[in-house]
Amino acid sequence: MKKINQIIFILLLLVGALTLGYFIGFKSEMFKSKEIESAQVMMEKISKVFKMVAVEGEVSEIYDYKAYQYLDVSLLRKKALVRVKAKVSIGYDLDKVEFVIDDATKTIRMKNFPEPEMLYVEHDLDYYDLQESMFNEFSADDLTKINARAKEYATTLIEKGPLFQKAKEQKGEIISLLSDMWQQTGWTFVIEDSILQG
Repeated sequence: MKKINQIIFILLLLVGALTLGYFIGFKSEMFKSKEIESAQVMMEKISKVFKMVAVEGEVSEIYDYKAYQYLDVSLLRKKALVRVKAKVSIGYDLDKVEFVIDDATKTIRMKNFPEPEMLYVEHDLDYYDLQESMFNEFSADDLTKINARAKEYATTLIEKGPLFQKAKEQKGEIISLLSDMWQQTGWTFVIEDSILQG
């Protein structure tokens, strides 16, 4: 009887130890993965802008990047095919326009209307194919450089495209809109740039 009591005692002790181990080990925070996230918002500059968008467009192209050491063989080569999608707004920075206001005659004179410019470019990259070799791997700096070059590539495509010409065609409508806006308030609107008058 004494032996059975010892066995029961040992079994109870073992079950208690296992239960205690389960709650301490598996349920404990010690064995759970931890994630730490941090965000800091820094406001660097706020400025007033007076810009008018004339046209918007989108570009989607494939950018091909390849780099190798010494010889262009697969063991020494790294390569990336990147799809670049860019959305662009082209228009006029009206902060560059000079408005001369004459309160006595209720006249507004507009001078130096600017040429169209790229106001905003938003680009997104999809890495189609990222190949690296044992001796030539991509670093974080490489990916940052590819990102910057892909954006430059998209910007170059936009500059060569028809969007700037379409924005120039909108110039007359923008000036007409400004003129109508001022004339509805009882002011006379005068354009002093000969390019705009012609």
